[in-house]
Amino acid sequence: MVTGKSVLGGLEKKLGLPPLFQLTETLGKLPDARQLKLIKDVLQVAERVSGTAPELDKVVALIHEINSMPVEKLEKLEKLLKRIEGIIKKAPEDLLQFLASLKEE
Repeated sequence: MVTGKSVLGGLEKKLGLPPLFQLTETLGKLPDARQLKLIKDVLQVAERVSGTAPELDKVVALIHEINSMPVEKLEKLEKLLKRIEGIIKKAPEDLLQFLASLKEE
C-alpha cells in the first residue's frame, strides 16, 4: 500500500523540490502583513529623507538594518522619521543651508 508520505517524498525527489517541512518552515519565517506594511512605510519615509543625503551605500545599509528589526522598533523608527521629515519641512531655508555647510566642513 502506498502512503501519502511516500508519494509526496517521491514527488519531491522527482521534481527536485526540498522536503515539504522545509517549505513550511521557510514560509513561517516570512514577515506577516502588518510587518510588511510597516517595512513599506518606513522605507517610503526613509526614501524621502534620503533625498537630502542620497548616498546609496547608506541607504542599502539602512534597508538591511530595517529588515532585521522587530515590529516595535519599526513603529518607533517610523514615528521618528516622520518627525524629522516634519522638522525639515518647517525649517527655514537659511538654517538648512547652514547645517549643510557644516556637513561639508
